[in-house]
Amino acid sequence: MARSTVALFVVALVVAGCGSGGSRTGTTATRPKSPPADAPLRVTRVGSLPQALSKAAAVALPGGRLMVLGGYAGGSSLDAILAGAPSRLRLVGRLPQPTHDAAAVTLGPHVYLFGGGESVSVPNVVRVDPDTGAATDAPALDEPLSDLGAVTVGGRAYLVGGYTGTQFATAILRYLPHGGTATVARLPQGTRYAGVTALDETIYVAGGLTTTGASRAVYAVSPTGHLRRIATLPRPEDHAALAALGGRLYLVGGRRVLAIDPGTGKVSVAARLPSSLSDPTATTVGNRIVVAGGGTNGIWTLTH
Repeated sequence: MARSTVALFVVALVVAGCGSGGSRTGTTATRPKSPPADAPLRVTRVGSLPQALSKAAAVALPGGRLMVLGGYAGGSSLDAILAGAPSRLRLVGRLPQPTHDAAAVTLGPHVYLFGGGESVSVPNVVRVDPDTGAATDAPALDEPLSDLGAVTVGGRAYLVGGYTGTQFATAILRYLPHGGTATVARLPQGTRYAGVTALDETIYVAGGLTTTGASRAVYAVSPTGHLRRIATLPRPEDHAALAALGGRLYLVGGRRVLAIDPGTGKVSVAARLPSSLSDPTATTVGNRIVVAGGGTNGIWTLTH
């Protein structure tokens, strides 16, 4: 895992690296009434992080709260655990080791942070108490993994793609409570830095970096392993974050937000961002998407 010095929606790395949790939010969104297909999103800045960062992981907590874990800032990995209302995040704990390019989910009463690393990819799993911020090591993965996405579906955690320290990962894995993983599906190509989220008990994977470059593909994957391509992005995208809202998927990358209709495969521009973002987090929190970092200290909400 090489430390990236890229600032704003990053140039694709094809060397060893760590992968984003960023975004990669770990909850399964439900499907409320969908807005019109071309309904724009409103972008509102609601708060600030303690410093400009990227490559963090984030999850939604009860009560409209957000938790942001680790990340990369000033050339170093971070060990900070921030939590609270998106407009008032505060330091609530520290990870056992600094890390970036990990992925987080809520699983039962805890938050789990998977993989990442500081200078090399690691197999570590950290369990965090969302009430106290206390972080402890949990049973590890089978092998090192960074640059991955993670979601929770049906009370189980699924890990998507990433980098093992030697190769781009193709697997979609189910994390086993006592450690290790089980493979449930494979992507057509090894993929890292993809946008990953879940909606209606389905895992979605958008873009990402492959061995042949950034991808335009959007895939839907069932927890039983059925994979199908559902859409094609207007151009290749990687280091972007994916979240679900109102029955649609939203890919946050560069200076824009793309709306993806998982039923029709239609892709359109839903919003323009005030800054070009690299490896932000994008997390569905209630009836809004919260976007944080991406090489800045900004926290924004995306709402209909």
